[in-house]
Amino acid sequence: MKNLFIIVGLAIIPLSAVADWGMSYSLGQTDPKWHGSDNARAHRLALVYPLPMQENLLTRNRLGINLELAYHYWQDYTPSDNHGVSIIPLLTYQYPFDNLSLFLEGGIGITYIDSEHYLDRSLGSHWQFEDKLGAGIIFQKHHKLGLSFTHYSNANLANENDGFNVIGLSYGYFW
Repeated sequence: MKNLFIIVGLAIIPLSAVADWGMSYSLGQTDPKWHGSDNARAHRLALVYPLPMQENLLTRNRLGINLELAYHYWQDYTPSDNHGVSIIPLLTYQYPFDNLSLFLEGGIGITYIDSEHYLDRSLGSHWQFEDKLGAGIIFQKHHKLGLSFTHYSNANLANENDGFNVIGLSYGYFW
C-alpha cells in the first residue's frame, strides 16, 4: 500500500514542475552486527531536486545543493522487512569533461524507519540521521551512475544506537 501511494503521488506531479528534477534508485548491501549472520539488501528510491541558485561562490566553484526525498526498503533475513522515508540535503561538486562529468556529494539528513530493529541491531529509535557520501559520473547530461556509502544512526540520542552502514550502487535520471 505504501508503494502504491508513492507511485501515484509521483505520477500526478506535472512534468513541467519538475523540469530539472531527477529520480534515483540505489541498491546496496548492509552487514549484520555479528559476523556469521546473513547480509541484507537496501533499496532506495529518491526524488532529487537541484535547488536553483543565482550565480554565487558555490556555483562559481561547481558546487550545488540537491534535496532528496527518498523511500527506503530494507530486506532483512528475518521475516520482517523495514520501510523508511528520508529527506537529505546534499552538497554536490561536479567536474566537467567533454562528454561526461565526475561528481562528489555529501550530506546529512533525517530518516524515519518503521521499526526500531533491523537485522540483529537495535536502532534505539524510529528516527535516524542519514549521513551520505557518494561519487560517480554523469553522462549525456541526464544519466548519473554512482557509488555511495550511507550511515544510519540516532547519534546517541536514544539509549541504544547500533546504527548500520549501506554501500550501494545507484542510477539516476534527470529531466
